[in-house]
Amino acid sequence: MKASDILIPPSQKERKPAEFGFGAMRLPSGRTDVRQMIYMYMDGGFNYFDTAYVYDNSEEMLKKELVARHARESFLLADKIPPWLTRDAEQNDKLLRESLSRCGVDYFDFYLVHSLDSKNLKRAEAANVFEWIFKQKKKGYCRHVGFSFHGDAEQLEYIFLTYPQMEFVQLQLNYADVLRGTAGELHRLALEYDKPVIVMSPIKGGTLSALPPKAEAVFKSASPDATPSSFAMRYAASLAGVTCVLSGVSSLNQVHDNMKTFSPLETLTAEEYDLFEKVLVELSKTASITCTGCKYCHDDCPKQIDIAVCFSLYNESKRAPDFAWNRQMVYHTLPKGRRASDCNACGACIERCPQHIDVPSGLKEVAETFK
Repeated sequence: MKASDILIPPSQKERKPAEFGFGAMRLPSGRTDVRQMIYMYMDGGFNYFDTAYVYDNSEEMLKKELVARHARESFLLADKIPPWLTRDAEQNDKLLRESLSRCGVDYFDFYLVHSLDSKNLKRAEAANVFEWIFKQKKKGYCRHVGFSFHGDAEQLEYIFLTYPQMEFVQLQLNYADVLRGTAGELHRLALEYDKPVIVMSPIKGGTLSALPPKAEAVFKSASPDATPSSFAMRYAASLAGVTCVLSGVSSLNQVHDNMKTFSPLETLTAEEYDLFEKVLVELSKTASITCTGCKYCHDDCPKQIDIAVCFSLYNESKRAPDFAWNRQMVYHTLPKGRRASDCNACGACIERCPQHIDVPSGLKEVAETFK
């Protein structure tokens, strides 16, 4: 059985995997309404949940709010092993046991090697993570194995050729990265090697949900009631080979919007495809930093700068210049020592950024903007 065979909810089995994507949840930590979000999502017929060893408190939260309250067979759970923390089989076993314990389950439906790029691929191979993960599947600790990817096309093809047992790939696919970046080439490779695709960052960390007024007006002209997020989700779900679209929802309203988008999914029309080019033209007029808010860089920052917050405030100020003063005020509420102006340009953050952002340069721009 392929991963794509069980990613589709039972009510949608008649649809071909290449024609259907559905919302899946990477839940926020520290919110009081997570339980309600889970019930709303599952009552709508959806069941895929995504977490990782390095997602702060996410595994423990899912144990409390999902696993303890729902039958194991009623949901699909994906987790990930971080190659930057692996050393050998013993350490790999430890990471897996910790994740299983934190989640309160005996197995994962999907287990991924996390965030592969040139450096993490070398780390994974040095620790024999690929051979190890195939053994975990045979032992029953995971039902399907794959990887999330942030590298280039050459590295992706190398993985497909070297480790054909990998059943699926998780790629960052959104209309900005496909139409203006290199994500389209990665998508084509997945199709060429017949690997089902799980989409991450379909809204590019939220940057495609809060558009400049002129860009949002393009979507509103076609569908006044639809949100920019719903258009972005439909774009990702309409791509060939996509069987699942992850959404990092952070509110009940966002869950509701996702469910409306996927119940049922209406793939894009030819006329709607043209809208994205018009939106990107408007976006190109607004300077922004392509941070998705993953916060991976935070762990390695010796100054503990709130990098994701700094970049988010900067982007918001550029998209809505009339309210830039408000974002500047919020920036100056950050603790002294943790602002963009406190960056010493050590570069430790650059290696951890899956978007390959020159973080120190970006922080310098933020500091200049909000000085």
